[in-house]
Formats: sequence, structure tokens, C-alpha cells
Amino acid sequence: MTQLEFISRQLSRAENKTFEHYVVTRIWHLLNDTEIKFVTQQYVKRPTGIALTDMFFPQLKAHIEIDEFHHKLQIEADKVREADILSALDHKIIRIDVTQPLIKINDAIDSIINELKEIKNALTDFKPWDFEAEQDPMTYIKRGYIDLKDDVAFKTMVDAANCFGNNYKPKGIWKGAAKNLKDLNTFIWFPKLYPNNEWHNSISADEETIREYCEIAARRQNHIQVALKDAVYSRIVFARVRSPLGDIMYRFKGEYKIDVEATNKLNEVVLRRTKTRVDTFNQTFK
Repeated sequence: MTQLEFISRQLSRAENKTFEHYVVTRIWHLLNDTEIKFVTQQYVKRPTGIALTDMFFPQLKAHIEIDEFHHKLQIEADKVREADILSALDHKIIRIDVTQPLIKINDAIDSIINELKEIKNALTDFKPWDFEAEQDPMTYIKRGYIDLKDDVAFKTMVDAANCFGNNYKPKGIWKGAAKNLKDLNTFIWFPKLYPNNEWHNSISADEETIREYCEIAARRQNHIQVALKDAVYSRIVFARVRSPLGDIMYRFKGEYKIDVEATNKLNEVVLRRTKTRVDTFNQTFK
């Protein structure tokens, strides 16, 4: 996928939503800055579930919310939703009321453009959007680490595993885990953090805790015994997720360690996040 295709597909996601499509496309074209990445229909975890924001600029930590006619009937609910997002992510939400006359909508969009530019200019650590590099394992191998704040997601398990000294070929991983040659006391894990057949794995709203649970008691007990017996308690997690465009990707969540006491008490494998940055590895760049 090229950067142009990514942008085009993002814009097309709003094409059946008349007012949203107008605002999103006008913002993008007037902003006219390909250094800035944007995503439409961005998933945001809330304590009570998941929210979708209309347009999101990851580098700027800014969400655009487009208030159509039905929002006037749910003002209080929107306030709660906004507070959840702000408290969970420390992001900024910019709202635009599209029930106004067109000239006022356009004025509001101009104001949003200025605000986004001001946010960018105020950032001392702003990194221009490099579409190809953000999904290339070599970007993180050469840099020496993967950080949660970079929102890293790879197209395949192989791409993620090869950041840690492996040399897998395409389609070279058929299991849900791989070795970490940088640190043999950890391994790379690619879980489905949602119900999947008899497995009901989950991640907490703050993403600090992961639970592995199997409905079949015998398999659950065996899995717990194996996990504790191996004594390799730490896992670098790349969760299997849907990208904003619907593709399967593997998103970095951090490094987690088995909480032995909680695992024995709750009769399921419980992992707590211990790191939001992990070191990558390659013999060539060590």
C-alpha cells in the first residue's frame, strides 16, 4: 500500500456520511501537510467500552469531533465520552458544529487548521510522517528500540519477530510466539486479546493487565502449569488487531510479566505491563 492509497482510503471511509466527509476532506486539503499523519474513525478505549473519533492526528495528539444534528440530543453523553478520552489518553479534542450555516462551518475549519499548525510548531520533538518507515522493521532495528508512544503496528508476525534478532522468511511463523534473541528470558507473543473459540483472552481498559483464560478446565490448568514451569515470565506483546482500514496487523503493547500470585489465585494466566519501551536487536547494528 502506498501513502496515496492510505490517504485515499482514509478519506473514503467518511464518504457515506455527508457532513463528516465534507469537514474531513476540507481539513486535510487545507492543511496541505504530508508530514502530518491522520486517521479517520479512530478507535479509542474507554472505561465503559470503545469510542470512535471522526479524525485523529497521532503526532499532534488531536482528535476532531464533528457534531451533527443528533449530537444536540446527547450533549451530556458527549461530555462524558470526551472526558473519558481526555483522561485516558491526555489528548486534545476539537469540536466543530455542522448545524451552522456553511460560511460559519468554513470559518470553524479555518480555525482548526490554524490550531493544528500551532500544535505542530510548538512540538520540539515532532517527527514527520514517513509512511514506509513506520511499518519497516529496519526502522526500529537501527534505532535500537520500540516505544509504545510511537503506536507501532506491523503487517506480519515475521516483521515484529525480526526486530529481535530473528531472520524469519515471509510466512515463516505459524505459532503465536517467537524467540527474542536479544533477551532469552523473554519471548515475542502475538495474542488475540478477544474471545476466540475456547480462549477468552482480554486486556484491561488501561492496557496494564492481560488475562489468558481457557473455557476448557483441563487445557486451562495445563496451560498455567506450562507457563509457570518454563520460568520465562516476560513477554513482548504484539496484539493481533484490525488496522483503521480493516487489515490484520500486530500492534506493540509493551512488555508484560506473569503475576504468579494472581495467576494461581484466579486460575488464569495474569500478566502485568512492566515496560513501554523494549530494545530491538540485530547483529549488524549491535
